[in-house]
Amino acid sequence: MHYPKVVVNRKGVEKILKGYLWLTFDEVKSEKSQLEHIPQGSLVSLYNEEGYFLAQGYFNPKVRYCIKVLCREDVPIDKEFFAKAFKRALNLRRELYPGEVSFRLIFSEGDFLPGLIVDVFDKVAVVQVYTLGIEKLLSHIISALREVLEPSCVVLKNDAQKRKEEGLSLYTEVAWGKIDEPLLVEMDGIKFLIPVLSGQKTGFFLDQRDARRYLAKLSEGKEVLDLYSYVGGFSFYALKGGAKRAILVDRSQAALDLAEEIAKLNGFSEKVVLIKEDVLNYLKNPSFLADLVIADPPAFIKSKRDLDQGLKLYDTLYYSCLRLFAERCGFLALFSCSHFLTEETQEEIIKGSLAKLGFRGRIIKKLSQAQDHPINPMVKETHYLKGRVLYLEN
Repeated sequence: MHYPKVVVNRKGVEKILKGYLWLTFDEVKSEKSQLEHIPQGSLVSLYNEEGYFLAQGYFNPKVRYCIKVLCREDVPIDKEFFAKAFKRALNLRRELYPGEVSFRLIFSEGDFLPGLIVDVFDKVAVVQVYTLGIEKLLSHIISALREVLEPSCVVLKNDAQKRKEEGLSLYTEVAWGKIDEPLLVEMDGIKFLIPVLSGQKTGFFLDQRDARRYLAKLSEGKEVLDLYSYVGGFSFYALKGGAKRAILVDRSQAALDLAEEIAKLNGFSEKVVLIKEDVLNYLKNPSFLADLVIADPPAFIKSKRDLDQGLKLYDTLYYSCLRLFAERCGFLALFSCSHFLTEETQEEIIKGSLAKLGFRGRIIKKLSQAQDHPINPMVKETHYLKGRVLYLEN
C-alpha cells in the first residue's frame, strides 16, 4: 500500500515481530523532520532499515506511543479490512458464548485493533474510539459493522476523558439507525434496561458477566450488599440465584431509578433496597449487613500520577468492606478495574487489612474479565479487571 513510510530501528523491528502493538519514538529510525509531513492520525507503513515491509499502523506524534500497529500484512486498511476483523471476532464470541445476543465484539488490543471498542446489545452496536487514528477510520468501521452485524443502530459513545490526550473532542451520537433509550435486553433470563446514550461506558459492564454468574451461585438464601451497584447487574443476578434481598448503594440517582424499573420488570421490587450515597461514606456507618458483599468500584488509578492516592482508596475500601464481617461469617467479593493495580498489590492490600483487623479470611476464587475481553499477553494493559472472593470467619 502507498501509505507514508516510517522506518523503525532494530528495537522496533524486534517488538513488531514479537507481536507488540505500540511503538514510541525510541523505536523509530526515521528523523522527526522526515515525519513532519505526515498528518496526525494518518495510516503509515512500517519498514526496517533494509527496506523490508513489517506492518501497517497509524501515527500520532503528539502521544507517547506514536505508532499503533493494526496488522502485519501489506493490505489496505479499509471497510474490507475491518469486516474481516469483525467476522473473526464474531466467530470467537459465538464459540465462547453460543446463542447470546449481548457481548463485546472488539476489545481494542485484545482483538488486535488498538483504540477501538465495540459492544453489542442485541441489535445495537455501541462503538468507543480512543485514538485519532481510529477516529479517522470511522466511516470504514461503521460500514463494516453494518455489513457484518446488520444492526438496527450504531451508537458512537465517545465521551471518555482519555480521548483528550489524542486531541479528540468528547461526544455521543447515533451514527446510524434509531434507538429507544433505555434499551431492553435480556441476559441469562434477566431483563435489563441499558442506558446506552446516557449511562457509564457503553451502558452496561459486560466484563463482569462471568463474575455475576459465579456470585449468583453463592447468593441463594443470602442478604446481598451491592456496592457501586450502578443499575444492579450483580444484584439482579443474585436475586435470580435465590438471594433473600439485595441492597444497592450508588451515588447516581439515575442509575438507581433504572435499577428500580429493572426490579419491577423482573418481579423483584419487594426484594430490593436502593440507597443513594457515596460508598465510602456509607461504609462509615452502614445501615445494612449482609452475607455476601460485593464491591466493584470505578478505576481509582486511571494513570500513574493517580497511583498513590488510588492505592489509599483501595486500601480504605477493602478495609471498610472487611470490617462489615466483624461479628459474622460470609463472602466478600473485591474488584479493581484499574490495570495499574496488579494482582500482587491487590492481594497485599487485602492481606494488610486482614492483619489489621485480626480476621481469618481465605481467598476461594480469583475472578477476571469475561472471555469476550481477551487479554493480549504483549499488552499488559488488556488485563485490567481483577477480583478476589473471600470467605471470612471470625
